[in-house]
Amino acid sequence: MKICVLTATIDKTGGGPSRSVPTLVKGLAEIGCDVTLVTVESDDMNTHILDGSLAKIIILPRKFFNKDLESVLMGNHFDIVHAQGIWLPLYHKMASILSKNNIPFIMTPRGALEPWCLNKKALKKKIAMLLYQKSDLHKSAAIQATAMMEAEHLRNLGLKSPLAIIPNGIDVSEYPCRSVESSNRVKKQIVFISRINPKKGIEFLIDAWEQLHQDYNDWAIKIAGNGEEAYINKLKNKILLKGLKDKVEILPPIFGKEKYKLYSESSLFVLPTYSENFGMVIAEAMSCGLPVITTTGTPWQVLNEKGLGWSIDLSLENVVETISNAIELGQDALFTMGQNGSQYIHDTFQYTEVAEKNKALYEWVIEGAQRPTFIKL
Repeated sequence: MKICVLTATIDKTGGGPSRSVPTLVKGLAEIGCDVTLVTVESDDMNTHILDGSLAKIIILPRKFFNKDLESVLMGNHFDIVHAQGIWLPLYHKMASILSKNNIPFIMTPRGALEPWCLNKKALKKKIAMLLYQKSDLHKSAAIQATAMMEAEHLRNLGLKSPLAIIPNGIDVSEYPCRSVESSNRVKKQIVFISRINPKKGIEFLIDAWEQLHQDYNDWAIKIAGNGEEAYINKLKNKILLKGLKDKVEILPPIFGKEKYKLYSESSLFVLPTYSENFGMVIAEAMSCGLPVITTTGTPWQVLNEKGLGWSIDLSLENVVETISNAIELGQDALFTMGQNGSQYIHDTFQYTEVAEKNKALYEWVIEGAQRPTFIKL
């Protein structure tokens, strides 16, 4: 079984998918699959994730032609192609080439069909759905959702293809849980790490801290990520106007050891987002041992169910109250909550186990193997 995983980018600025997709490929290779990652050239790619792996990688030029993509897809005789995205011409060209040659493909929308996302540039997306996108999705052998919430949204759009509900995987060795011995290095610090984008609800966090900072004067907030310069400047001005420049800091995007350091020295991770189909940063933070506050716009209700953090309806009142409640628990209780969350991530989202589920999906599509329970017809 020759597998191709196709994605438009694995650039470090590309958010969660730029890490989770090569991690999936790495996992597939480690469990013995013949797998190739096909992507498009960019400035700062996460190719290091595949270092030491038997996975192959093919990098298309930035300005590739249809014939370049067709040569890669047909010349390598793939049995199945797993597309990690929609909307972009790359994925439509892929669907056309493979449909013409009767090669099965799977599509993973990665949140692009969530209600919040569909409401952005809504007219343009409605036209795209009518012209090609819905047809491409119907032609797919299966559609992968990363959580049940996303699967329900996909069904609500009238998509009839089988749905495979498989989460993203995480290499927990890259995000080890901090030890009890290191607990004295944890600061009274709230951290946000993600794209700096209006979707992420950062303004709720700043507005909440305006109300809370005098009560918790020894706490601070670090916000790290990449985004459009104009929006980042808007947030910096907001911080200045609210008199929070000494308590709320916006950092450049961070990666690797610096990212892990920021996770591990913080007490609480907050992502007040409007919508996430998965939320890789939530899994990363929990793996490092941080309790998490996020919203019901993410598929992380388990935070409430298992006492690993808080999943709240997004409002300023709720963000203020929940951050206050978390801080009032005290550092020891937050540390213990984080340890439990890390264990949950290690037990549930280890990347090789997630890769096994993807492999079972491919075998079901290609070979007619028994349908796994996570595939809904």
